[in-house]
Amino acid sequence: MRPLANSSQAGTILASAQSQIRQHHPEPSTHALRRLGHRLAGLVALSAMLLLGGCATLTAVRADVTTPKAAPQALVGAKVQLQAAPSTAAAPDADVFQSAVVQAMTHAGMVPLLGQPAPYTARYSFHSYLDFEASFPSAWPPPGAPILLPNGAWIYSGYPLWWSGFSWPPPWYDRVFKLEIRDTATGALVYSTSAVTGSYQPRLGPVAQKLADSALAGFPLRSGMHRVMIPGG
Repeated sequence: MRPLANSSQAGTILASAQSQIRQHHPEPSTHALRRLGHRLAGLVALSAMLLLGGCATLTAVRADVTTPKAAPQALVGAKVQLQAAPSTAAAPDADVFQSAVVQAMTHAGMVPLLGQPAPYTARYSFHSYLDFEASFPSAWPPPGAPILLPNGAWIYSGYPLWWSGFSWPPPWYDRVFKLEIRDTATGALVYSTSAVTGSYQPRLGPVAQKLADSALAGFPLRSGMHRVMIPGG
């Protein structure tokens, strides 16, 4: 049997082995480590930006607004009695709808009143309906941010994707808000506006405020057909 080396010989052998390892596998320099750290930090920051941007995109509402003509100046600061359409008043989210319209009209500069007579009367409605044409694959959303479907699936780049595979998307719905303001004495229509947004989710409550805000964006001067983006939050 070969005799064991003493401590001095062992130290010499270990130092020689470490030197050979460094020659073949040099340790990364401080500069290289710093560059790697900067790259990792950049990737983390980019991922956070994409995540936050994606979340904001998922909750934003893009509405197509139609306002035939600008509102008369007399409506600015005017008292307006609010009335809900029968179907809207009977809906489970009736209080949510009413609150959304009150807030949007107040922000626009009008004075909405509930159950009190006023020179002007506003009638509003919320409803959703199935858009058969938009439910076909040719109308799937264009490439962009992911869209969360009501059933927990995601649409990305125009194709429906589950964790377990692919499938057809659910029906597409249009969610609509309409507002008409008339002269109480004569019944003449003095202003009207509407906003519509599409979604795989038919529920109106979650977007009631954003629809009302979209319809009255730019009041009293804005008119015609235009698109409004209400950020998520």
